[in-house]
Amino acid sequence: MNDPSIARRRLLTGAALGTAGSIGRLLVPAGAAATGLGNALPVRAGQAQPRFDDVSPLDAWTDAFADVRESYGPVQVTFDRALPAALQGTLYRNGPARMQRGDTAYRHWFDGDGMMHAFRMNGSSLHHHARMIRTDKYVADEQAGRFLRSGFATRLPDALPVARADDLNVANISVLPLGGELLALWEGGSPWRVDPLSLRTLGRKVWSPETDGVAFSAHPKVDVDGTVWSFGYMAGSGKLVLYRLDPTGALRETRMIEAPNADMVHDFAITGRWLVFVLMPLVFDRESGGGETSFIDKYRWRPERAGVVLLIDKNTMAVAHRFETPPTAFFHIGNAWDDGETVRVQLMQVDDFQGLMGNVLDAFRRRPVDGPVHTGPVEIVANLARRQAAVRVLSQEEAEFPRVDPRHLGRRTRSLFVATRTPSMPGQLFGLNAVARMDTDSGQMQRFDYGEETLVEEHVFVARPDAPEGNGWLVGTAWNRVTRRTTLSVFDATAVDAGPIAQARLPYGLPLGLHGTFVAA
Repeated sequence: MNDPSIARRRLLTGAALGTAGSIGRLLVPAGAAATGLGNALPVRAGQAQPRFDDVSPLDAWTDAFADVRESYGPVQVTFDRALPAALQGTLYRNGPARMQRGDTAYRHWFDGDGMMHAFRMNGSSLHHHARMIRTDKYVADEQAGRFLRSGFATRLPDALPVARADDLNVANISVLPLGGELLALWEGGSPWRVDPLSLRTLGRKVWSPETDGVAFSAHPKVDVDGTVWSFGYMAGSGKLVLYRLDPTGALRETRMIEAPNADMVHDFAITGRWLVFVLMPLVFDRESGGGETSFIDKYRWRPERAGVVLLIDKNTMAVAHRFETPPTAFFHIGNAWDDGETVRVQLMQVDDFQGLMGNVLDAFRRRPVDGPVHTGPVEIVANLARRQAAVRVLSQEEAEFPRVDPRHLGRRTRSLFVATRTPSMPGQLFGLNAVARMDTDSGQMQRFDYGEETLVEEHVFVARPDAPEGNGWLVGTAWNRVTRRTTLSVFDATAVDAGPIAQARLPYGLPLGLHGTFVAA
């Protein structure tokens, strides 16, 4: 079944989800109560520079999202040391930013309206510019002066009904440069087109009438030949829709597949032969809590169920192999590759998915976390001949936001770059405060600790031209909760523990984001 029109009809009509509005109703259960919304975020403008002893770690997350502007910059600052000559280009980052309108604040990180950032790097200068992504949802809220519809984890008592998934689209997770455009990605609906230079929002990305509004992943994969693979999931449907795009961004093929455990699928992997899906037993219970709970509250972890690994043949876009594994919760995959008659997939396992979501909610309520939930690297090894899959722990270290050398995506790698957490981090505070390079063969780590004042964001690997795998630079941002300023740091990726080789500090702090990508000049 390769006809996009068939996929479209099944996604948006009764075959898969009930009615044309079912995707939207799955995202926001009707009649859910407003729980844990809290008061407006604190206003910090005009206050004197705080001292360390005056700042509670529990204020970090609300402070990071206080007084978010419509745009930042353009501003130019100077690195403390000149960048390597070969490191020139732009780090694009996306993430939640607008968390409050009027007296209503979102209660979860994933709910915030997206903001696109461009960090342009050249010689000793860093040029920063950021703008809110003006989705249909954002513009409607702005005109009304309030949030009109509920979000992923925030239920509003006076929320408007949802006609389609894109009514809720906040375009706040990731970014994909494609065909001369920049795509701001969500995962429940359409990408949004952004001008790479001005960061002006250009409109929704629609590849075809059949795929208009169909979910598109926040983690597409760019193959070694430039082919772009992606997918979309629809909670409660038991299906995934697959996308194949050519390097220019033109849609070449879509296909719908049956997929057990597909109620939340944030990431996937590719190898030379396969699209790889690791599907966790996180079940969307549509009836749970009636209309008095948010979308996220309707998810239930079912440890009695097995996890499922699907291998999709790239040539046919059909399921070729299915394996059962121990139940494995995760958000992000590092890399995967073919190893003879086995397929290896490296991902960041979350010990307690619902506990992690509780920690995020606590962070935005200024509550101490009840012990940080451990997230760390594991490897799933699927043996095609034996039709068996096993999970092995790669390291006991805390690790999230994995990045690998993009030139080797889908091929064997040893270097995994992650954000991590050290004992210097206040125990009651949610988040990460260090970056590291991990050798996945030996488990050894090189780590740089930003210290107890800092929350780090994902750091992106940038390859040194013509260098071996893992040789290049690590580029990323971090937010100081005391000074409320954001710093961009550059590391030699072969010596992360030696500390930054260059840093540039912005004259303001930026809301803590999610994912990014580097585009060389």
